[in-house]
Amino acid sequence: MEKQQIALKDVRQLAQKMHNAGLREIEWRGADWSVRLRYPGVKTTAKPPQLPPPTATETRLLPVCSPMPGRLLLSHPSQGEPFVSEGKHIEPHDILALVQVGPLYLPVRGPVAGTIARVVATAGSRLEYGSEIALLLPVDADCVTL
Repeated sequence: MEKQQIALKDVRQLAQKMHNAGLREIEWRGADWSVRLRYPGVKTTAKPPQLPPPTATETRLLPVCSPMPGRLLLSHPSQGEPFVSEGKHIEPHDILALVQVGPLYLPVRGPVAGTIARVVATAGSRLEYGSEIALLLPVDADCVTL
């Protein structure tokens, strides 16, 4: 049985890609070997930029997120009209979008009554679990529990 060897150029390419992606550590394993690459922590003296405090309206916005990884559809595949648009009032359980997971279409429903403040994701974009799709301004923010 022939042993596989890792070429040094492959390790260098992997280290360069790891560095470009901002990864600090990666481990690569085979049946009888392993390679662990680590970059030391980068020390910066610059302070992170200070963001202005959110306004009262922004603190009340409720994110509507993807229930699964998939492709975002903002309208039904056989109809061209979007489910929601900015400024549209919705009721609880209204369909806001669809997430296509293989042949399945999962509805993304509104959690509470409110107004769509902003549609964050674009139609056809790839979503991960928990990716923001839209921001909702609830009718009564006091009754919303996150």
